[in-house]
Amino acid sequence: MIKLNAMRFHRMVWFVVLIALLVPIYSVRAQEQPAQPVVISPRAGEAVIGLTEISGVTGLPGFQRVEVEYRYTNDPKNTWFLIAEVDKSVNPGKIADWDTSLISDGTYDLRVTVYKADGSSQSTTVRGIRVRNYSPVETSTPPDPGKIIASLTLEATAVPTRTPRPTPMPLPPNPAVLTRSQLNASLLRGAGIGLGFFFLFGIYWITKRSLR
Repeated sequence: MIKLNAMRFHRMVWFVVLIALLVPIYSVRAQEQPAQPVVISPRAGEAVIGLTEISGVTGLPGFQRVEVEYRYTNDPKNTWFLIAEVDKSVNPGKIADWDTSLISDGTYDLRVTVYKADGSSQSTTVRGIRVRNYSPVETSTPPDPGKIIASLTLEATAVPTRTPRPTPMPLPPNPAVLTRSQLNASLLRGAGIGLGFFFLFGIYWITKRSLR
C-alpha cells in the first residue's frame, strides 16, 4: 500500500512540475504575437526612392491575409490604393515591395491591414513618407524620432475596401522580441510555482499518512 501511494505521489509531482514548466512557455509564445501589425520600415517622414521594401510584423492571432495600401497625405477623399495582398504572415520580415517609381513624387501615407479569420481586422498607418524619385531629397531620415512613434496610428476596420533602393536605415528595436532576461525570469517563475505545488502536495500527503 505504501509503495502504491509513493508511486502515485511521484506521478503527481512530475505532473505538477510539467505543468509549471509549460505555463511560462505558453505565456512567452502569447507575448510574441502583437495585438496589431507593426511597420518597421519605411518609417514616418522617411524619404524613399524606387523599389522600397516594406518590413514589419503581421503574425497576429487568427491571421488570414494582409493588405498594404497607400494614399496621398491629407487626401480629402481618403482614397487608398492597393500595393499588395499577401496571405503569408511575417514575424518579423518583409511584408511587400512598393515600387514608388510608378507614382509621382510627393508625401504619402502607408497602411498595413491584417484581416483575421473571425472577420475582424487591425491596421497600422505610417504617415508622411516622402517619395523622391525625381526631386531632391532634403534629408534621408525624419528630423525628430519622437514623431515617428506618434505617427503610428492604429485603426480597427471591418471588411476590406479594395529600383534603386534607398540607403538602408538602422531598424528600431522589435517590440515583439523578448529579451533573454525576460525569458529566464518567466521560466524561473514557472519553476517556482512547480516547486511550490510539490512542497504543498508533500505536506498534504505526509499529514494524511500521519492521521491514519
